[in-house]
Amino acid sequence: MLAACAPAPHKDHGETQGRLVTLGGAAAGLALVLGQAQVGTVSFLAADPLPTAIARIQEAPVADVSGAGGEVEVERLAALAPDLLVGFRGRGPDSTLADLATLHAVPRTGDVGVDCLALAAGMGAEERARAVLASVRNRTAEIAGRLRDGGSPTVSVLSPGLDGGSLYVLGTATPAGAVVEALGLPRPEAQRDPGDVAMPFVPVSMERIAEHDADLVLLLTGPTADPAFLRDQPLWQRLDAVRAGRVVQVDAMRWATMSCLLGNMSVLDDLAALLLDGAAPVHGAASPAGLARLHAYRSRSTTSGGPPGPRGVHPSAPPRSGASREGR
Repeated sequence: MLAACAPAPHKDHGETQGRLVTLGGAAAGLALVLGQAQVGTVSFLAADPLPTAIARIQEAPVADVSGAGGEVEVERLAALAPDLLVGFRGRGPDSTLADLATLHAVPRTGDVGVDCLALAAGMGAEERARAVLASVRNRTAEIAGRLRDGGSPTVSVLSPGLDGGSLYVLGTATPAGAVVEALGLPRPEAQRDPGDVAMPFVPVSMERIAEHDADLVLLLTGPTADPAFLRDQPLWQRLDAVRAGRVVQVDAMRWATMSCLLGNMSVLDDLAALLLDGAAPVHGAASPAGLARLHAYRSRSTTSGGPPGPRGVHPSAPPRSGASREGR
């Protein structure tokens, strides 16, 4: 059913994967978790440390083939001689990409389970993905139970905008909103609307910021989210959470990437560490703590997370000699 959402493939991904290029952070993170080697990816921002982390973990380079605005730079992609492209459908036609390699492009629904399985089907790793999703659901239920037993704080989830001067609430289409909801953590009244998948980031008027106060404010920070402007906002400074030092900065790249299993896993572990153990969240996929976490995710998936899917060639392997792109 899920695979039927994608264009008909020209070859069986379950038998041959070859040189994989992922088309976005959600697909790149999923391939990493599922143990699928990738030779390239498309980053939303050059500052995203995820490609660097993937390269270190798989011990082979990962080329960034993104151009301006996060679009695919076709010439750089072609130079990788890919066999398989996996990701969400772009805004424009995919015919150019389909001429380069087998293209498995699926619509983004905003449901991480549906989207994860649709992407994994293109990598030949759907069964492994099902096992990982089941493991995440079980861990979520366990942590939710422990939080209920201990009493849950109200949690506000906010992110600075790309312009460095605006603020947004994260909805349930993001890992942050989805995991907070799954754990049953209460949010301020102004954030209790489950939200529209088409609008995962809802702007907040600074004049109404008091409505977003809570026992704990989780503030996204990173290359896409600079909170420096908040220091000059008197209404922000008056929030009880700010005055009491109950604002915790979390990794924007992992907490906000939509339809991303890696993001959901990261948010779940960050919240468990913070609320149950009083430990700090992990920042940066390529940091020592970030790399240790990613190694653990990949190891659990490939050793006990379900039946192994077909493995790709090692990323450093050269393209197959005389491989033809015709008829794809």
